[in-house]
Amino acid sequence: MKRLYILFAVFFFAGVLTLLHAADAVYKPQTVRQTPQYLTTDPALVEDTCPGHDILKRFTCTKSQAPGYSCYDVYMVQGDPIAAERYTLLDQTITIENSSAEPLCTFEGKMTCDNFLAALNYNLDFSWFISNFPSSSFPQCGETYSCTRIACLRPLAPAEDGSNRSEKLSCVFKKNQIFFLGAELSCQDKNAAPAK
Repeated sequence: MKRLYILFAVFFFAGVLTLLHAADAVYKPQTVRQTPQYLTTDPALVEDTCPGHDILKRFTCTKSQAPGYSCYDVYMVQGDPIAAERYTLLDQTITIENSSAEPLCTFEGKMTCDNFLAALNYNLDFSWFISNFPSSSFPQCGETYSCTRIACLRPLAPAEDGSNRSEKLSCVFKKNQIFFLGAELSCQDKNAAPAK
């Protein structure tokens, strides 16, 4: 009789293990992602709630996540950000020059690099305001070689001797070449019957 109980217990546990293994084998995780949204170019402003909190690459569901698990996935993309975030200002200087106002600042309002960039429609690729490409005096430029210095001038009242004087605005911008997208996602069982 004792042998019968032992034999029954062995078969029972073998059956339970088989069922658990079968249940595990049946679950095939599928990542269901909502439409991604543009977030920002600044990594300090994003938060990934998926396991690992990796903002550099997309998260994919594994068997570690049960069906129905959801999180907010943030990941990096290489390319052009939205226009307003295409450039980061590294340096702005305003000086008085003993020269005529060429090239002339064509924008209205205060002499700021933000106003200057907006007047150029956030595009510095083929601007005649480019004065030179900054050197290694800006570490951010040495890393990517994607910096541009632009300058323009506004006329001031002539000097006492009658010579031309101008106010010169000089700006150094670094082009941003990455941005972040974010999307809600959920982990589903690929083999599950569709809901009716």
